Amino acid sequence: MKKAFTLAEVLITLGIIGIVAAMTLPSLIANYQKKVTVNRLKQAYSMINQALLLAQKDYDEPKYWYSGTGLNVGTPEEQTSSKKWIETYFIPYLKGAKFHGRKSLKEMGYKTPYVALNGKPISNGNLTKLSDCANFIELNNSILLTVGYDNNATLLTDILFRVDINGRQKPNMYGRDMFAFHYFAKNGKLVYFAYNPKYTRDDLLNKYCSKSVTNNGNLACSGVIMLDGWEIKDDYPW
Repeated sequence: MKKAFTLAEVLITLGIIGIVAAMTLPSLIANYQKKVTVNRLKQAYSMINQALLLAQKDYDEPKYWYSGTGLNVGTPEEQTSSKKWIETYFIPYLKGAKFHGRKSLKEMGYKTPYVALNGKPISNGNLTKLSDCANFIELNNSILLTVGYDNNATLLTDILFRVDINGRQKPNMYGRDMFAFHYFAKNGKLVYFAYNPKYTRDDLLNKYCSKSVTNNGNLACSGVIMLDGWEIKDDYPW
């Protein structure tokens, strides 16, 4: 007959199991969160890109899609032009999308504004206050925020897509659940924020996707993830 474990032995065993679980559980949770983040970000990129490609079939080269004047960011003219661009070239090609129009974070149900990767307030850029506004598009439990920029005062040539992969849920942090992509109408390409063909993956990581950055540069973390083959590596500032 085998001897039963004593109470002390049972407690010691449970204690060891508890220590091992405490050491490994945070890592398992973090790895799971990273995979979810990458999957949602990749899905958002694919949806945006597919919609733009479909629009190109109907409207030909995007550099000729829409022309206007006075498209300085934040002006009434820019807001009207952005709305027209979204309703003409984007929304019709996104199944199940809901265009909320120009709303503030507070109006969209956000409880906190966005912060940098280090948790500090963002020193510049939009969506740093609950009163900040943007054109919101809601799709599949995520928020797509689009802002139109003008490069030559006659054409809406540079569109910025900011993607909140989990909608109104926290942490509302650049590089964690908020990322960005640029759409350049001159060549019809959707690229990551702060795209520069001269930048390496490490350039993006050190210059933009870093906890030492407190401006909107953290939006370029999408580039690090893309250049890593849609993966969040160990040196990513998670």
